[in-house]
Amino acid sequence: MVQTDTVRFTKKSVTCFLHCGDDYLFIHRTKKGNDTDAGKLNGIGGKLEYGENYLACAVREIKEETGYVVAAAECQLVGLVNMVGGYQDDWVMAFFTAEVASKIIPLGNENGEGQLMWINKRDVLKTKYELVDDLHYCWDDICNSQQTFFVGAVVDKSEKIKKWSIVKQKK
Repeated sequence: MVQTDTVRFTKKSVTCFLHCGDDYLFIHRTKKGNDTDAGKLNGIGGKLEYGENYLACAVREIKEETGYVVAAAECQLVGLVNMVGGYQDDWVMAFFTAEVASKIIPLGNENGEGQLMWINKRDVLKTKYELVDDLHYCWDDICNSQQTFFVGAVVDKSEKIKKWSIVKQKK
């Protein structure tokens, strides 16, 4: 067991990867300068509210950030990540996918956190934008969600992953 001198809190969040065919919706977080993952590209999501479950949070965050109305039954859990170190707090993140019928984003191409953009799944890891680091490790598992993945990750102070252990389970 690793002993630390400070108390660390754990934040719980969801990241939702909406797709229309092979194109996935991302947010370039540019409007909250000192927020977690500022300036980086990530899926749609946010923190769980008090007493909220991961699936309800996914449905809520999708609607709040994009305007798409996605039923809970349309959200597919693809992964669960326990990330420690690096950030001020530790994180437990649930990753979901959901298909939408149109690439016309109901709330438009911007929200209070940044610019929304569609990227073909083949181009995500090659984009000119800086991705949150975990996407480099699990993007293929998110797109090809034949198995649910469970991750334990250790992050350094520059928010880069130093250790990644993954277990996959057939759905």
